[in-house]
Amino acid sequence: MQAVSTFGSALKTTGSERSYPTLRGHPPTITVDSKLDVPDELTLPNTGVRIEVPPSLRHVFIAAPLAYYLGAEIVQGSTPRLITDSGFSYSLESEYEFDKTVSRIVRQVFLLDCIVRTEGSTPIRLHERQALEPVLEFDIEGVYGQPLTEQLEAYLSVPFEKIAPYLPEWRLETQLRTIPDHIEFLPFTVADLGTITVENKGTPSPSIDLRETGTDTTGEYESKAATASQSWDDGNTEITSTVSLSAYENGIDQTPRNGPLEIVVVCNDQAMREELVTVYSTYGDRDYLPFNITVYQDLTTAEFEEVLARESDLLHYIGHIDTDGFRCSNGQFDATTVESVGAKTFLLNACQSHDQGLQLIEAGSISGIVTLDSVANKEAVRIGRTISHLLNHGYSLYASLDITRMETDVGNQYHILGNGKKTITQSETGLWNIYSIDTHEDTYSISIKSYSGNREQKGSLFIPYLDPIEEYHISPNQIGPISVEKPQLVKFINSDRFPVLLDGKFQLSDGIQLKDL
Repeated sequence: MQAVSTFGSALKTTGSERSYPTLRGHPPTITVDSKLDVPDELTLPNTGVRIEVPPSLRHVFIAAPLAYYLGAEIVQGSTPRLITDSGFSYSLESEYEFDKTVSRIVRQVFLLDCIVRTEGSTPIRLHERQALEPVLEFDIEGVYGQPLTEQLEAYLSVPFEKIAPYLPEWRLETQLRTIPDHIEFLPFTVADLGTITVENKGTPSPSIDLRETGTDTTGEYESKAATASQSWDDGNTEITSTVSLSAYENGIDQTPRNGPLEIVVVCNDQAMREELVTVYSTYGDRDYLPFNITVYQDLTTAEFEEVLARESDLLHYIGHIDTDGFRCSNGQFDATTVESVGAKTFLLNACQSHDQGLQLIEAGSISGIVTLDSVANKEAVRIGRTISHLLNHGYSLYASLDITRMETDVGNQYHILGNGKKTITQSETGLWNIYSIDTHEDTYSISIKSYSGNREQKGSLFIPYLDPIEEYHISPNQIGPISVEKPQLVKFINSDRFPVLLDGKFQLSDGIQLKDL
């Protein structure tokens, strides 16, 4: 409880502007030891907010995102409740389970913060404010200048059902277990303000070395790494991820590269050269952004090990992987034997690449996309093309895989390892959106889905440069479908270069011709 209570020290403000991602710092990391040691430089905010929960790891885990966002102290109590120094008390027990109740409160306070902050230094026209202001039971201008304790009382007086349709999409959920290793996941999962649930399974004996008990989501592969399960769910698609503590730790000291981005493409199967040709022409086609793209073919095991050790921003592997490892020209290379991997991110576009990918994470990588089963060459080429385009344009691994799944069901065979919000480069347009354009004879509609990433997290704003839209929206979210006339659509497509799904097929906007519409 005391350790998690320090998370609020990362907030750069306790006002409603903390809903901006730039004003929420990363919570301090935790190392499990025999006694508490809080560094003197951690200054806890005096918010006057406390969260009372029973003394169990389950309650502390679930309450952690709320404690972080409110800069609240977690203290022991007989029943879960939110209390303030002003005398306000709000029960965290309801007809919903504890994790769902906490998640609802985080989302409610966050959304209302985004609305109230428009009274501050950024008085923009916000869609969510225009929609909700008539039904809110408090004066937005008056609440803006109040302390957090008073704001909470006003926010939580609003029935959740009234604001639910206007909430930004939360998507990310992390499932933890009440074991010591999973305590160390908390700062990283809390930083995303994602929902935390606790797996209802038996707890290993304290005498067991818990680092020997981590298992991936398939239940078939045992690793010495501490892993947890994550899911990204927007109500339509769900993407699962195996997140390793090593992946988070590998990313702590990462800094932007000085000089060109390093992309390494390895093709160890000449029958898959079509994908090699496709992705080689894809990576590095960005103006004003330098790339170094190195291609290797038919590597031996020794050569492949050297390539893995080389520092790079992305490794794109094309070939075959089986239970013995990566297929090379002179045999199999097992990633369990590698001591160090220099690739920050990887795409292993090969059959059943999950287990080998997890070993790359343990050896130094931050994140990757892998397969859970066999994938036909033709479909693998298509998916490799789409993912490479999206990564090249600054989309995160999660966004890239989610968009791929919109195009083909075979994308369901792909899985994320590590940090799914990792990007290899910045977006050209500032935020990550996918525009789904549907054409039916002479009618056109556009649906827009926005994503969060390493920098643009929950609370960012976006406005599509589309004539019918004049208001900003909170990201991540979905907008539409919006009916447009053909001249509007042509103007929009020609406004910039960005990924679209035209009648379900992925392509870049500058490649769309009038005859395609």
